[in-house]
Amino acid sequence: MKTSKSYVSVKREVFFFLISILFLLSCSDDGPVIEMPIGNEIIENETIENEIIEIGSNYQGGIIFFIDETGQHGLIAAKEDQSITDPWWNNEFLVTGAVSLSDGKGNTKLIIQAQGNTGLYAAKLCGDFESEGYKDWFLPSKDQLNILYQNKHLMEGFAEELYWSSTEYEIGSAWVQNFTTGEQHLDNTSDAANVHTRAIREF
Repeated sequence: MKTSKSYVSVKREVFFFLISILFLLSCSDDGPVIEMPIGNEIIENETIENEIIEIGSNYQGGIIFFIDETGQHGLIAAKEDQSITDPWWNNEFLVTGAVSLSDGKGNTKLIIQAQGNTGLYAAKLCGDFESEGYKDWFLPSKDQLNILYQNKHLMEGFAEELYWSSTEYEIGSAWVQNFTTGEQHLDNTSDAANVHTRAIREF
C-alpha cells in the first residue's frame, strides 16, 4: 500500500508540473512578459538621470563654479556673457546702496530698484536673463566675481577684459575685475568700453 500511494503521488506531481510548464509557455506567446530587476539591473524602459554636482559641471542652466561646505549648494555662471559694452549705470549717477561684497543677489535687486526696470545696464541684463527655464540670475558681487575669475579655466567664453561686479563703492563708482590679471579695481559706472557682464545664480 505504501508503494502504491508513493507511485500515485509522484504521478500527481509530474502531472501538475507539466500543466505549469504548458501554462507558462502559453503566456510567453500571447500574454505580457513581466521583466523583473536582477541584482542592480533596472526594469526595461525605466531611466534614472543623475546630475553630477561638481565644479565645472553643466547644471541648471549654466556651469557650476562654486560649491559650499554642504556639497549641495553653490553658484552657477551663465555659459556666455550677457553684454560686452553695456555700462553699470542707467544714464544717471546715483547711490543704489548695493555695497555688499558677497551678496550679488541682494545687490542686483537694490540696483534695479534704484535705476529702474528699463534700459540696458549690467544688473538689469542679469535680472532679465533666462537659461533652460531658470530666471533667477543676478550680477555677481565683488567676492563672487573673484571666485568666478579663479575658476574661469573650467568654462569657455570669458574675454581677457574687465567684468562688472554688483558691488558699488560710492556714487558713480563700482568694482570691476580684470579677467587677464585678476586685479580688482574701481571703475566709473558709466564706462561702456569693453566692460563685460556675466550673470550668475544660486542653487
